[in-house]
Amino acid sequence: MNSKLLLVIVALIVVFAAFTFFANENKGPTSTNSSSVKSEVSPTPVATQANSEVTNVILGGLGFVPKDITIKPKTTVIWINKSGKVATVSSDDHPTHRLYPFLNLGEFPSSSYLKVVFDKTGKYSYHNHNDASQTGAVTVE
Repeated sequence: MNSKLLLVIVALIVVFAAFTFFANENKGPTSTNSSSVKSEVSPTPVATQANSEVTNVILGGLGFVPKDITIKPKTTVIWINKSGKVATVSSDDHPTHRLYPFLNLGEFPSSSYLKVVFDKTGKYSYHNHNDASQTGAVTVE
């Protein structure tokens, strides 16, 4: 009787471990690829190499800081959510988000970040869909 109970317990542990492994596979960074941009969502910022082009934008309670940035092509922009709330980086115009679909990055919780590599020149305006008064723009020259 004890060996049967032990087998059931071991089987349950194996099933639980497999479920946990496969459930976490789907929670990793997400990416959207287009000809002009790559994006990623992660819970915490990662260290970047000193020679790579990276610009950070902080989302606080009053909005994006800096609000407008000018970067070179192939620069990574990292939006760090320090607002204490779930936020978004969404393409203008509000509420349709149709101008730059690659910037419709979805929600990201406080203390997490989103990042996008901008490849093409242009001006890309965005906002926090959860508080549309919080706006910003990326100009790639």
